[in-house]
Amino acid sequence: MRLVTVGLTPHRLEFLPATKELMADHDAIVLEEPPEPDFQAVLKGEISVEKYLENVEAGFPEYTKKSLELLKAFYAEGKQICQVEPYLERWLIIRSMLDSGIPREEVCTIQDLSPVYEAEHETFGKLLDYYAAMQGDFDVLVQKIKAFAKADARRISLRDKMRAKELVSLVRKFSPHAKIYVEAGYIHIKLVYYLAGQKKNLFRLRVENLLLRAVKAHGLHGVLPSPGDGLTSYYLFGGRHRKIPEDLLAARSIVYIKLIEKEELKPTEEEPFPHLRNELFWRLFVSKLSYEDCKSLDKFIRILPTKKAREVAKRLFPEAYQYAKVQLSTALASGGW
Repeated sequence: MRLVTVGLTPHRLEFLPATKELMADHDAIVLEEPPEPDFQAVLKGEISVEKYLENVEAGFPEYTKKSLELLKAFYAEGKQICQVEPYLERWLIIRSMLDSGIPREEVCTIQDLSPVYEAEHETFGKLLDYYAAMQGDFDVLVQKIKAFAKADARRISLRDKMRAKELVSLVRKFSPHAKIYVEAGYIHIKLVYYLAGQKKNLFRLRVENLLLRAVKAHGLHGVLPSPGDGLTSYYLFGGRHRKIPEDLLAARSIVYIKLIEKEELKPTEEEPFPHLRNELFWRLFVSKLSYEDCKSLDKFIRILPTKKAREVAKRLFPEAYQYAKVQLSTALASGGW
């Protein structure tokens, strides 16, 4: 029977070695991105990676570049590689139509596009509401980020449902004993849920969460997800699987996003997981803050750059800072990080 492995991973350089190891054990690789006209030409070496990157929107350019180089090598070995992301594919079509002057009302009448348009319209609207509230009261900001997380969860669920359906159709085309690797961002747990509901006797389903694997390999167990992801996951699964109150998760997410590193970091031999280490530290830090603590901290750091915000957080909540430092250091020492 066919094997479908879903690799849940952050799209970051530090996770490429583990991703490479998983991909190498499969016959085909399905990427989490809409089809690009020049993608196959890049794999064949007809277009350079650098030239290709000039024409695509890469949120993490270094990751995308290294990933493409890895995929070129796998393609040369005979692996099949394709891009499957029907939601984003439709969103690109919608953007192109709107940019060309086609009225929104007309786009909304197209049955294949309207659900994607509505999901994007709602989510972006809630995001704008959140940004507009950033000049005001913290309690209002908490409600706005909850509204955004709810809309985002609905969007993610639709995206995963659409992708699962297309993946099942694709899997049918492979030989009965093929091994297929499906790339997915770590927040797309619902994709696994939808695939499990459709697999029947078509394929065996395996899930590899590379983020959890890295955390456990370095001595940390039961670490909370980022507050924002935790809040989104809460809504993705109908308010289940979460003991922390919504408002507290939302409050923590507001300060957490101010404290973590935003720039793309390159792993080194001395620091193989720079992003993960940074984020785990601040997750541990905010896990010790109450709602009122977050409200108090936000008042001082909301308009500060990241470096200054961290200094203020350390000064105002030294016990939480020391807790995070001790917990992370102890775990990393025992895990051999």
